[in-house]
Amino acid sequence: MGMVAALFFSLFFVQNVTYAASKNLVVHFIDVGQGDSIFIKTPQGENILIDAGNRAKGHDVVAYLKKQNVKTINYMVATHPDADHIGGLDEVINAFKVDHIYAPKVSHTTQAYKDFLNAVKKKNYKIKTAASGVKLPLKDKSVAASFLAPVKSYSTSDLNNWSAVLHVKYNKNTFLFTGDIESKGEKDLISKKVLTKVDVLKVSHHGAKEASTSEFLNIVKPKYAVISVGKGNRYKHPTSETLKRLSAVKANIYRTDLSGTITATSDGNTIKINAKPSQVKDPLPNTNYKLTASLDNKTPKQYSTIYLTVNGLPKGTKYTAVFNYKSTKTTYYGIAGEKLPVKISRATKGFAVKVDISATYKGKTYKTQTSFTPK
Repeated sequence: MGMVAALFFSLFFVQNVTYAASKNLVVHFIDVGQGDSIFIKTPQGENILIDAGNRAKGHDVVAYLKKQNVKTINYMVATHPDADHIGGLDEVINAFKVDHIYAPKVSHTTQAYKDFLNAVKKKNYKIKTAASGVKLPLKDKSVAASFLAPVKSYSTSDLNNWSAVLHVKYNKNTFLFTGDIESKGEKDLISKKVLTKVDVLKVSHHGAKEASTSEFLNIVKPKYAVISVGKGNRYKHPTSETLKRLSAVKANIYRTDLSGTITATSDGNTIKINAKPSQVKDPLPNTNYKLTASLDNKTPKQYSTIYLTVNGLPKGTKYTAVFNYKSTKTTYYGIAGEKLPVKISRATKGFAVKVDISATYKGKTYKTQTSFTPK
């Protein structure tokens, strides 16, 4: 009788531990450098994988999933054919059983996309279309996951706007995973009136300026914005424009290039992030800057060459100089700190030629003026 009681207690204890451990939905924004890979574990243990970085990162994604004790990928989403999103999916397909695969109905000719298709074919899997209104048939009824985009077809050269955009809801908490959708796709989404405020936004296209428009962000207004991006990437993602727009809607910004893999854990009511938000540097320029201009000769002869020097802004800043002659205007382009040679040809003697100079630095325009009078 004692052994039966002990066994009953043991089973009761294990079941309750399992239940307690499964009350959370956990989203892993896996650090794959300049690319995307997102792993979602539902409260009842279903696994969703969105993208897997580029080809070189496939084994890293596999290793990460194995570390999370993943045996089966219940739902795989290939957001669009770009290599930095689907390049590692073939390795994942080869390493795990996959129940369902979703991708937008657009093809591509890259090797990464061919590898993905070949891996699917080798396992005799089928690809289901990811499109607006399609829902993931989750067994876990506490979670709802449905595609909001693509809402229409685009050209094959416009792969980013083909991105499968997935909305996930767990009780009161909401998540939006956007792939690389850009302003055109965002505008189409807005027109369909399917967007609502979300708690967590996977920022589109690694923070590129072509995405995350103010109109889009003013609707979704994320509390948390996660950017999957590589350190020192050649695209200079995330851009200052996008960071400014995210800050304008008071989003807490998290970046994989600064924090590595980021997890968002939801109990259905509150969300906890395992990293500190990054600080957005003040994008405004130093207001003490003052543009100045000087000429080496204020009374040059006709057909002579004069030299214009512009200072007051950091060296390398480009400027525009408009020479207002008596009967015409001539525009020159120079660089701050460098002498610009200007041949004045047959400028009218005795007529004061005004030179209007303007330059833009960090979003602010500076102007100055100088002049000379040919003799």
